Amino acid sequence: MALKIKWNDDRVRGATTAILLIGRERLHRGETTDLIQASLADYRADPERYKKSKAAWADAKELGPLTNPRHVAYFRNLLSAVARLAEKMTQAKRQFNSLRELDNYLVASLGNVR
Repeated sequence: MALKIKWNDDRVRGATTAILLIGRERLHRGETTDLIQASLADYRADPERYKKSKAAWADAKELGPLTNPRHVAYFRNLLSAVARLAEKMTQAKRQFNSLRELDNYLVASLGNVR
């Protein structure tokens, strides 16, 4: 039986939250190259680590440690892009056949955010 990941699955919410949380930490360190793809790769490499520490992290919508105005603007644009994408997936009732397909969709959809 093929794996089906629906738009309302915890794995979709987990991936988008990981993009925001890990992406925010990477921005704080000045790592902006391939931010979405790198954040997802970190998350997929050790998802249990992020699940355990997620409760201790600040809310994904907060700016947290970001102080650089360019990084703050980028993160705010990313926040709105993730919200639009989640709404779009819900309206279209989007499904994915694998985590790789989900990740590729997220990278393609959010990779152009600046």
